[in-house]
Amino acid sequence: MAEEITGAVSRWDISAADLSGVVLEAPTEGRVFLLPDSRVDGTAVYRDDVAGLIKTLRHRGVDIDFAFAREDRRYLSEYGATEVIATIGIAVTATLSTDLVKSIVLAAWQRARSALGQDCPAEEVEEAHVTVKIAEVVRTDNETAIRGLEITSRLADIENLIQAAVSDPARVELPRSEQDDAAPEGAAG
Repeated sequence: MAEEITGAVSRWDISAADLSGVVLEAPTEGRVFLLPDSRVDGTAVYRDDVAGLIKTLRHRGVDIDFAFAREDRRYLSEYGATEVIATIGIAVTATLSTDLVKSIVLAAWQRARSALGQDCPAEEVEEAHVTVKIAEVVRTDNETAIRGLEITSRLADIENLIQAAVSDPARVELPRSEQDDAAPEGAAG
């Protein structure tokens, strides 16, 4: 009996102004960049566990780097549990391919594992609800197009939802997410 795949898929409004020169000027070979959790006064703010995340993903064959240079990023400890265990933002410098989707899913899995603790069984990690935000940066000779996609679901369903969204001809017309109208992350509150 097949399990039903459920999740929220929406357009993520992201523009070149939201991305660093590191991402916008990267070669179009399909590199993956970890986006910050928030930005404060022009500084990219990452969770304090991302250095380990980057190392683990590189060890597992993912061509990944930070989206912001070392001098433009800070680290912050994150506490507290929410319904969504982990949110990860990824920028890719090519059209989403099967290999890139697999790299994104692995990054989301590692982020959830980190949030849940290294002793958490893999089955629990698969059941965790995560949000994956993807900025797809596609350049031609004349222009740079950036398409954003946001998916919230059980981690076990993320890959199928990304593949379905990528193959959907109407994906550039995805509805706005409810968070699009919320205050920007990192805003004083």
